[in-house]
Amino acid sequence: MMHRTKVVAEDSREAMAKIAKELGDDAVILSTRKVAGGIEIIAGHRGANGEDEDVPAPLLGEAPPVRPEPKREHFARLLAESARTARPAPAPSVAPRFTAPPSTAKATPLPPAAPKPASAAPKAASARIPEIDADRFSELESSVREIKSMLSSEMMLGGLKSLIPTFLAQAGSMAAEDSDRRFAEFLARRMLHKRPPLLTSGPQIVVTLGPSGSGKTTLLAQLAARLRMRLPEEKIAFVNADMNRLGAAEQLRAHGRILDVPVIDIEQATQLSNLAENAGRGLSMFIDMPSNPDECSELLGILNARADDLAPMVRCGVVAANLSAESIDATLDRYPNMDALALTKLDEARLTISALSRLGARGPGIAWIARNAHLVRGLSEPDRTMLEELIFAALPGAVSQRLN
Repeated sequence: MMHRTKVVAEDSREAMAKIAKELGDDAVILSTRKVAGGIEIIAGHRGANGEDEDVPAPLLGEAPPVRPEPKREHFARLLAESARTARPAPAPSVAPRFTAPPSTAKATPLPPAAPKPASAAPKAASARIPEIDADRFSELESSVREIKSMLSSEMMLGGLKSLIPTFLAQAGSMAAEDSDRRFAEFLARRMLHKRPPLLTSGPQIVVTLGPSGSGKTTLLAQLAARLRMRLPEEKIAFVNADMNRLGAAEQLRAHGRILDVPVIDIEQATQLSNLAENAGRGLSMFIDMPSNPDECSELLGILNARADDLAPMVRCGVVAANLSAESIDATLDRYPNMDALALTKLDEARLTISALSRLGARGPGIAWIARNAHLVRGLSEPDRTMLEELIFAALPGAVSQRLN
C-alpha cells in the first residue's frame, strides 16, 4: 500500500513545506481540509512507473477521498491561496475577440506579437503586501485585545455601542487623505459641550458626581477657585458629604484654607436638608458628593425636592482618564440628569479610543478638562481643537503631542 503522511499546520504554505521535507518531490497530495489547528494535508508517494498509485481506502472516520488533482496544479493553487493579500490584484484586461468576415482571398499572416518588456512582468505576491509600521501594528493589536475582552464580558452590548460611533466616523473619513484627523474632528464635535454651564451668573449649587478616586474633590476646588477669581465677593462654602472616604474632609479643608472658603461637614441626609433650608438662594455651595451610589442618590433627592428654594444646581460628572468604557457607561447610567462632564487626571493616564467614543455617543458633553491638580492652571475650558488633539493622541499609531 501507499505510504501516507498527514500534516497539520497553521496555513497551507507551512504544511506543504513539511510534506516536501518528509516525502520529497515525489509527494502526491491526496486530500486537504480545514481543521481546528489550521489546515490538514494528507500526502503519499508517487508510484515507480511515474503514475499516481491508487488512492487507498479512507481512514476510520474520514470521508472517502477523491482522486487527487495533479501535484503541480494542486501545489500552485495552495501557494496562491496562502499568498493572497487583502487587496486582490486587478484582473488583466482582455481585448475583444475579432472575427474576420469570410473571404476567398488568401489571408495575410499577422506579424508576431512583440514580447512584453521586462518591467511589465507581474510582481511577486510578497511584493504586493503593504508594509505596516511596527508601532501602529502594536497599537492595533492592543485595540483587538480590548475588543475581545469586551466581547467576552457581560457588557458586550455596551462595548459594541461604544464602537458604533467609531465605525461610522471612520467609514466617512477613510476616503480622505488624513483619515485620523477627520475622525478626531468628527468625535470632538460630538464630545464638546454646546452650552457649558456658567459659574459666574450668581449663586449656584455645584455637585461633583463619579466613582471614588476619579478626582471629584480636586475638581470641586478648581471650580470654586475659578469662581473666587472672577467674583471675589461671592459667598462660597464647601460641603463635605463624603464622610466615609478617608482623607476627603482633610483634602477639602486644605483647599478651603487656600481659597478662604469655609467647610461644612454633612454626616446625615437631614443635615443637608437643614443646610439647604438655611442657605436659601444667597450662598454658592460646592458639594463633594459621596461615591456610594445609594447615598449620593439620597442627597440628590433632597436637593431636587428643595430646588425651588435653592440657587440653581449644576451636576458635574467626573470622568478620570484611567476609567474604562464600562465604568463610564455605569456612571452615565447612574446619574442620567448630569448637566456637564469633566475629564480629569489626564497627566496620569490616556483615555482609550473606546472610552472617548462612548463619551461621543452619550453624555451631556465635555465642559471642563482637569489636566493636573493645580487649582488655577490645572483646569481648562476646552475648545474643539483641544479635544481633537486628545482624540488624535489616542488613535492607534498616531503621532501627536499630549496635553501638558
